[in-house]
Amino acid sequence: MGVLVLGMHRSGTSALAGALQSMGYEVGPDDDVMPADVGNPEGYFELLSVVRANDELLAHFGGRWDSPPEFLPDWTNDEVAGEFVDATRAMIDALFESDHYVLKDPRISLLLPLWRQITNDRGCAVAIVRDPLEVAASLTRRNGIPTLTGLALWAAYNRAMLRDLEGARVHVCSYSDLIENPVEVLTAISESLRGWGEIVDDRDLSNAVSLIRPELRRNTIVNAEMQTVASHLGVTELMKLMLDLRGRHDVFNLGTALEPGWWEGPLLEERHVLLQWALTAIAELESHNSKLLTENAILWERSESATREADRLRGRIDGVRRLVPGPLYTLVTKLARRS
Repeated sequence: MGVLVLGMHRSGTSALAGALQSMGYEVGPDDDVMPADVGNPEGYFELLSVVRANDELLAHFGGRWDSPPEFLPDWTNDEVAGEFVDATRAMIDALFESDHYVLKDPRISLLLPLWRQITNDRGCAVAIVRDPLEVAASLTRRNGIPTLTGLALWAAYNRAMLRDLEGARVHVCSYSDLIENPVEVLTAISESLRGWGEIVDDRDLSNAVSLIRPELRRNTIVNAEMQTVASHLGVTELMKLMLDLRGRHDVFNLGTALEPGWWEGPLLEERHVLLQWALTAIAELESHNSKLLTENAILWERSESATREADRLRGRIDGVRRLVPGPLYTLVTKLARRS
């Protein structure tokens, strides 16, 4: 079955998905694959149709990728969630020619319970974690997200991922290990996949290793003050826990409940309120623009109708003029103007 690549945005999920593709996993139709850009010059290795579906579901629950919704305990029983599972399962069947595929979109980490239903829990996952301050720095650089908000998002994604991986087959790795020791990390991932029957033979990993480019690691930790702040906020403890979980898990068991820090909720709630305000403002502007377009179309239609009527009258005048002798026409016109 397929492999889900999990992790927070800007955590190396693209590099990991690219390596898995070179190991023989299908990424999907070329015309559906998100194109490379300045943020990811080597490509994202994720499908636009999957991203759209995830975005629409997050929006249904009142959030988006940078403002995760607060899911109720029974959110997976929501009618729209059920429709999402059925529709996305059919979409995946249509997108891939075989069961040997890799699916990567960081949003899956927030929606993992549904994605495990979509795959009937027959696949496996490879999860990657990156230093929270590096992720926050990358989010600031790419999206203008404040550092503390970036840390809250990092914690929310990884906490949801760890919670919802319970009982699954998963291999956990770190971004720094992948960059510094790609042969070792990719070999370990390959061995886990082979152990689960996802890879049936030894694979040449040289091409996969060559795709790991250390120079693309553009955000590293240099601010000691922020490291101290991160430590006080508790994200370093979560990072340490995830590093301790590195390796193969045939049946993932976290063994502990993860509670959000006191500071995370207010930061994400503030972002959520701002998001809702922005979406409302956008909707109002779009509605106003739609009305203006409608009014413009009506005025344009009236203008065209008036032009046609003027042309018709002008034609009648010209016809009458041809029937009246020139001097008499001139006299009648002068009399008409005086009256």
